[in-house]
Formats: sequence, structure tokens, C-alpha cells
Amino acid sequence: MPKAPTEYSDQEIENLIANHRRLGRTDAPLFLTLLAEHERRRGRGLSFDTTLRAIRAAAAERRFIGYKDIADESGAAWAQVHWQVGDHLTRLCEYANRQGWPLLSAIVVNKENVATGDLDPQSLAGFVTVARSLGYVVSDEHAFLKAEQQRVFAWATEQPGTAG
Repeated sequence: MPKAPTEYSDQEIENLIANHRRLGRTDAPLFLTLLAEHERRRGRGLSFDTTLRAIRAAAAERRFIGYKDIADESGAAWAQVHWQVGDHLTRLCEYANRQGWPLLSAIVVNKENVATGDLDPQSLAGFVTVARSLGYVVSDEHAFLKAEQQRVFAWATEQPGTAG
């Protein structure tokens, strides 16, 4: 019987994730479990489960959520995690994509853009880079962001029990 993800060392988890990628087995349930466990360990208080719940709650209300709100939901000190939030959301996008979900970070924006859902140029470029790395074809970056935001809103209402 295989070990539970919590029983693997950090190095074993990284090796298993790399092996799944190398073998094209990123659709395997163990891969998703390993991604989540890896994130829980290195997220400095950020976890997929908590971030998924926060994003899903905001999306169900058709509203955007700020980067700091993600840290606050996790009880993580912003000063300790603000540099990790972007990478955390990148890894969450891969996790969500492998689940067949939209790119959930589409509704996570800078504090000053929570009312509009806009992303600053650097954040938009990062979001599009992640999307392209996952196989999305993006020609109009702003239109892609807005479409993906609508997909996240729909996801939250169509599958209310999916994320938490």
C-alpha cells in the first residue's frame, strides 16, 4: 500500500511530482494530492484548501478578491507571505487546471482593483504566462482575463461543493 502524502519527505514529494510530469501523468489523482501537500508544506501558511475556499466564496458572490485577502484568509502574516502569494497562485492555477477548473487566480487582483477586476500590467503578464504554460492560447490578454474571470464566477455557482 502506498504511503500517505504526509509520510513522504519533501525531497520524495518533489521527485514524485517531477516523475509524474516527466511521464505525462499529471492527470493522476496522486499528482494532484502531491501538489497540494507540497504547497501545504512550503506555503508559509498558504494552502490550496484555504485559498480555494476564499476564491470560491468571492466568486460565488461575483466579486474579486485581493492578494492580501488570500493571506488574511490563511491567517498568514502579509509581511511574511507577500512575495510568495504570486507563486502560490501560479501553483494553484496548475492544480485547478489539472482538475478541469478555470484559472482560479483570475479573480485575485491588486487591492486597488478589487472593484473592477483589472490587473496591473505586471500581474496580467504573469497570469498570461501561467495560462500559456498550461496550454491556453491567448491573443488578447485583457479579453482572456475577463473571459477567465467569468469562467471562475460560473465555476463557483455551478459546482458549489467543489472547493471546500
